[in-house]
Amino acid sequence: MPVDEEVVDNYLLWELCKQRGLQELIADGSSDGDKLKEDIIEKVRIGYQQEDYDLSEKIEKLKELDSNPEHRVKMFEYCSWEKETVKVEDLGTTLPRAMNLPPEVISGSLPEVIQFVKEAGPNEYRHVGYIRKLAEVPEVLDEFHPWVIHPGSIIRRRDRMDKLHGDKNWNIKDVWGAIHDGNHRAIAKILANDLEEIECYVGRPSNDKIYDHVEL
Repeated sequence: MPVDEEVVDNYLLWELCKQRGLQELIADGSSDGDKLKEDIIEKVRIGYQQEDYDLSEKIEKLKELDSNPEHRVKMFEYCSWEKETVKVEDLGTTLPRAMNLPPEVISGSLPEVIQFVKEAGPNEYRHVGYIRKLAEVPEVLDEFHPWVIHPGSIIRRRDRMDKLHGDKNWNIKDVWGAIHDGNHRAIAKILANDLEEIECYVGRPSNDKIYDHVEL
C-alpha cells in the first residue's frame, strides 16, 4: 500500500475509534489498553477494511469526520509522505494552538512542552490530564502515528501566532518538524515509553507557501 494511503487509513482509524467512545473510555480509565485495542480498535479496523475504500473515497470520509476538513485535506494533498523515525528533540507542536496549553509553552521545542506537561496541574490544564490518561494505555498509542510536517517552520509561523494571540515578540523554536495531527498522542507515547525517537508520518509540502491556500 502506498504510504499516502496508509497516512489517511491511520488517521481515519483514530477518528472512527473516537466515534465508538475510545477517548471517553481512556479519559475515565475504565478499560486497560489491551481491552480497548481488542474491543474497539480491532473491530473498527475490520469494519473499515471491509468497506474497501479507494483513496478518493477515503478523502471524502476524512472530510466527513474532520473538524477542519479543508485545512486537513489541503495539507495532505500538498505533501509527499514517508513513514520515518524522528528524534523527539527535533520536533515541536503545531501553532498557533495546541492542546489548550499556553502559547509561550507550545512555541518551544517538544521536549520543553513535555516538561511542562509533566509539571503542570491537570486541574488547571484539562488536556494535561487527558495526556496522562493516554500514557496509561501504550497498547492503544502503538496503533497510531502523528502527522509531522517538515520543515516545522511551515506550520510554526509568527503571523499565525500574532493573528490568534496578538502581536508579541514570540520566541518560536526552529524545529525540524512540527506535529500537525496527534499532538496529545505523540506526547503521551513519549511519556509512556520514555522515548528519544518516535515513528511518524512525515509530510514534505511541495509549496512552502501552503498556508496562502488554506484559511487560517
